[in-house]
Amino acid sequence: MKKTLLACAIAIASIGSASAATIIPVNLNAPGVGLNDPTAAAPVGLNPGTTVGEQRRIAYQFAADLWGAVLESDVDIRVNAQFTPLSCTATGGVLGSAGATTVHANFTNSVPDTWYGAALANSLAGSDLAPATNDINSNFNANLGSPGCLENSGWYYGLDGNTPAGRINFLDVVMHEIGHGLNFQGFYNSTTAAPFGTPPNQFPDIYSRNVFDNASSMTWVEMTNEGRLAARVGEQLVWTGAEVTGEVPDALAQLRRLFVAGGLTASYDFGTAAFGAPATEFNFSGAIVAVNDGSAAPTQGCVASPAGAYAGRIALVDRGTCSFGIKARFAQDAGAIGVIVANNAPGAAPGLAGDPSVNPTIPTISVAQPDGAAIRAALGSTVTASIQNVPGQFAGADSQGRARINAPATFAPGSSFSHFDVSHFPNALMEPSINQDLDGNLRLDLTPSLYADMGWVLNDGNAVTRGRCNTGVPVLTGTIPGLIGGANLQAADKLCRTNAKNKAQNASCLVPFVSVLRSINAIPASAEGSLASCSR
Repeated sequence: MKKTLLACAIAIASIGSASAATIIPVNLNAPGVGLNDPTAAAPVGLNPGTTVGEQRRIAYQFAADLWGAVLESDVDIRVNAQFTPLSCTATGGVLGSAGATTVHANFTNSVPDTWYGAALANSLAGSDLAPATNDINSNFNANLGSPGCLENSGWYYGLDGNTPAGRINFLDVVMHEIGHGLNFQGFYNSTTAAPFGTPPNQFPDIYSRNVFDNASSMTWVEMTNEGRLAARVGEQLVWTGAEVTGEVPDALAQLRRLFVAGGLTASYDFGTAAFGAPATEFNFSGAIVAVNDGSAAPTQGCVASPAGAYAGRIALVDRGTCSFGIKARFAQDAGAIGVIVANNAPGAAPGLAGDPSVNPTIPTISVAQPDGAAIRAALGSTVTASIQNVPGQFAGADSQGRARINAPATFAPGSSFSHFDVSHFPNALMEPSINQDLDGNLRLDLTPSLYADMGWVLNDGNAVTRGRCNTGVPVLTGTIPGLIGGANLQAADKLCRTNAKNKAQNASCLVPFVSVLRSINAIPASAEGSLASCSR
């Protein structure tokens, strides 16, 4: 059974031996624009392209080859790729969107009466269930960096993960968006929360079968439409799949909370910032002081405070009016050693987006609205703050060690439900925002395990170069969840063979990729001989 999706923003039987997946980008842009932009560009970050369009195509293909190495499928996965104008303002906007083009149910090797996106369905079935339709549709923001659209930013097309300050890593965004099309998404009506389809073919989907609501103690599938509407903004959704849960202790850091003492004794969850030093138990400790910049909205910290006003202390500032980065910068300039941003609306402590126009370096965190109010009310006496670890719990998981799914207090189409929660630390590729510390060229965190929970077969073999040479380097390094050293090597080999004119150039092209893999211990000692042989 096949259903076409009109719009997407967003226990399995063994199927036997399969080969690494082949993911084929299908360029939909017209000549001269988007992926075909002829503007001259200098090669950057191991991307040898000499025009903007060529660099975009190379980065997109590299992402496709990374995912292709990680997953197994005997059916090609075709991905529509294009640059188009997407929703944007001067300080924020949509970087990309993607999703499955069709969904399928009741095919060979599927869970009965359950929808699957095309790529996963084809892989399980072993055949193309909709041969006339490409499997994934993806769009990327053509206006990024232009006036009125994140105008102080722009794309970085390097393949090395070394994203300059103020730039957005295109490879990470492509990895994220292809990730949605590979079934990191639920298929529910965004208005009613009803399952996709019409009776008698109205079914839950395989992603949603793994989601549980801690608030109601019900699975997503068990709930009524009204219950799902409440749960998607309840901040209590978690993933129950065994593969992800088993990886949580190794993939996520120990949970840290903000502890306050003095006039108030309490501990709070906190959100992290995409800028400045990460807040830790070593750099975030001191007395709290309320920001007062003398303006009409003095607690928002959107204008400069007097020099030394917050010297050696942690500044408490309210959210609103200006960017988080500006608040942190003004507090830093006035001597603060850290910043706490109090939310101005109901809901969990938000993640704090960066602002390319400023570059604060002090640690900055956020707290929920009632928590910020409680801290502010206690500042008539000395109140100190510190970051402390919570033994046995993990950042981005509930008390039972289940990974949190994004369910913010306000429903956000294209963001809510079909992402990991922003509380994940280290930051995850499939969070709703692209964070500066991601490295999708090397690390996919819990995402491969989530795919395994839905039925994808992960490549447990080694990277193959020159089409046939076994390097001995694992595609997925089992000791570190989501580390894809071998996938990176395999994608780099394809890139180098495409652009090199001879064996010597190919070997030279591979050197920096191999060097990075060695630096992160992704190449076992046992593989050095076979890797050297494959490089000759």
